[in-house]
This record gives sequence, structure tokens and C-alpha cells, in this order.
Amino acid sequence: MRKVAALALLVAVAGFSAAVVRATPKAGFVGRWQRVVTCPELVSDLKKAGLGVLAPYAWQGQTSASGKSSFKPGSPKPTMSHPCTGAIARLHSHFFNQQGRFGSLDWEGGQVDDGTYRIIDSRTFRIGPTRFHYRIVNGKTLMLTPVLTKAMVRQAVAHRKKFSAAGWAVSVAYVGHTWKRVPCKGWC
Repeated sequence: MRKVAALALLVAVAGFSAAVVRATPKAGFVGRWQRVVTCPELVSDLKKAGLGVLAPYAWQGQTSASGKSSFKPGSPKPTMSHPCTGAIARLHSHFFNQQGRFGSLDWEGGQVDDGTYRIIDSRTFRIGPTRFHYRIVNGKTLMLTPVLTKAMVRQAVAHRKKFSAAGWAVSVAYVGHTWKRVPCKGWC
């Protein structure tokens, strides 16, 4: 993946291979999926995944492609007890195209993540080396759950201020929340 400015961590993504992976898209999976993401949702999801120590750093990574913050001006530095003070909810979307490309778009429409994806089976796909379970309801709603290994969680907890595959996967999925299909607008 190329280095990105916005996902749910303090440091930009730099660790995934950008090698092309042949995709086997499932009918209905290709498309653009969008929702409003919030800091409290992300912090809750991180805690449920055993990654609560990432909370003070998670929303700091939610910047736009142009570097705009997702905190109100003058907001205090996030802490373990108050990681979301001043956080702004943001529109966010993911796209999956027929050629196996994945990407994320910020609230301004700028691309903040990219990579390749591959469908593994009827309920599992992967972006780079990271696996996710998915479910599409009525062709209009997508639900994602990252498949986190113990090693991924240990690495993220040990290096909480650095990018981790586990923290990134949680920030991509927003477990238990739905992504709605929207027009591709040239992205998929």
C-alpha cells in the first residue's frame, strides 16, 4: 500500500505490499460503501478487540488526504480517559473494483488508503495480508469484521504509537456498523 495520511492510527500506513493480487470479486461486492465514522465507535471497537491502549492515538489518524484534522480547533490532546474530546464525525467510504483494487476516501473525496483485495470465500476476503469476514444484505448494506490473530494484537499493543495491521483492520471494519452502497463516481 502507498503511504497514507488517514486511517485510525498516529502513523501513516507503510507496511503492506503493493503487489498486484488477482481478485475474484463476488457479485455485489464490487462497489463503493460509505458511512459516517465516529471516534467513540472506533474507540469502542478497539476496546472490544483487545486494543484499548490504541484509543488515544486512533482518531489522530483520521485526517483528510490534504492533512485536515478530525478534531475541532483547540481540542485537547487525546488521552486514555478522554480520547475523543473535540473529535468530529466524518463521512468515509471504501471502494472495491473489478480488478481487485481497494481504497478509502475521506470526507472531501480524497483517497486516503489503497491496496489490493481478494475474495477468499463466500464470507471472507483479504486486503493485503489482512483478512476480513463480510456480509452483504440486500445488495445495499455491507458489514465487516476483521480477523485478528493473537500475534497481530500483541504487536499492536506492544507498539501502540505505531501503525499496526490490527488497529488498521479495526478502523477499516467498524464492527457491528453498516456501510451503505453509494454511487462509485469513478472509483470502482
